[in-house]
Amino acid sequence: MAWAKKHLNWSIEDWHKVLWSDESPFVLIYNKKFRVWRTRHERYSTLATQATVKHDKKINVWGCFSAHGVGNLFRIHGIMLKEHYNNILITQMLPSAQRLFNHPDWIFQQDNDPKHTAIINKTWVANNNISTFNWPAQSPDLNPIENLWSILNQQCRDRRPRNENELFQILEEKWRSLDIGLLTRLVDSMPRRCQAVIDSKGFPTKY
Repeated sequence: MAWAKKHLNWSIEDWHKVLWSDESPFVLIYNKKFRVWRTRHERYSTLATQATVKHDKKINVWGCFSAHGVGNLFRIHGIMLKEHYNNILITQMLPSAQRLFNHPDWIFQQDNDPKHTAIINKTWVANNNISTFNWPAQSPDLNPIENLWSILNQQCRDRRPRNENELFQILEEKWRSLDIGLLTRLVDSMPRRCQAVIDSKGFPTKY
């Protein structure tokens, strides 16, 4: 609530200076929901049910975006360590920011993952004079990139990748083709998100 109150009166122009970032997993087989017509005696028939994959293969990606466009989408191999995240900051985040903003007055948003707040990464951010938020813990409804991950997953629902490499290619293609109007609307929702957090007294919101 304190964070929401502090930023409630930010202008749309202020929010357009933010580079939003996050990591997200994507599974190889999209979990669609299907409706079927059946008789009352066909509830467990193979004609009315669908097999599932218990432990589907998945990949993890890092991405960032602003109201003006998407930044890089980067595939994370294995377990991401603080050193790996430092490489993402250098090779993915900063080039994305330089491409999306034509001025030095921008703000980098990241959550409080221990890898993000490790000394090596806090030092790099400080040494490069990058402004960041004092981001509140447990606040996914304040980060519009969470909605973007869901939209990206929906847009890839008809995918038929044969392996993890093909899945990333599909995700990257869809990521690059995301409508800028959609990105702008997500960022422009920030005043409403802040108000929703205040109205709910810090409890979960519809976002």
